Amino acid sequence: MASIRFGKFVLPGQRLGVVEEYLPGSGVKALKSGHLIATFAGYAEFDARNHVVSVRPIRSVRKPAVGDTVLAMVREIQEKVIWSDILTIVGSKLTTSYSGALLRKGQGLDYVPGDLYLAKVVDDLNGIYTLSVEGKELGLVQAFCDLCGRPLTLKLNHLECRECRRAYRKKISVHYQRQDWLKSVPLETWAMRGS
Repeated sequence: MASIRFGKFVLPGQRLGVVEEYLPGSGVKALKSGHLIATFAGYAEFDARNHVVSVRPIRSVRKPAVGDTVLAMVREIQEKVIWSDILTIVGSKLTTSYSGALLRKGQGLDYVPGDLYLAKVVDDLNGIYTLSVEGKELGLVQAFCDLCGRPLTLKLNHLECRECRRAYRKKISVHYQRQDWLKSVPLETWAMRGS
């Protein structure tokens, strides 16, 4: 492996060394094989004193981290998992999209594609984030009827479709249909929901 000098530009997946030489710093991941690779494009920085290799991003990259609260949109429903697109981190802006997996172990997670919900990031496995909606603040902030596609209205302790007159019991957030949350959703999200 060619040695990488201080400040050399690297791409995601490029080898930077092995765990016997360096500890992984910011922007670097250790593989099971013991190789250290860059997780995003930037400039490699080797700290010889502390034996740490890092990647300094070209521009500031904000990725979801364990403990972050995120706004996500349901993309696909499977038997045990709800696959979602993470749209934004509450209090931050994302520069790229990320995937989230919401495990369907509890009641009230009969979400439909296009539903928007607040969740907590509880794990990160190679850029796929495990999400949780446990807690009053977390859950749906906008939901849609699975028959006609219209937005559901909050009625006491359940959701209702004004068109179909169907009632739904789903895990909702205390922020359900609050305009300040919905304004933080990028406009292209609504176009994605219609496709």
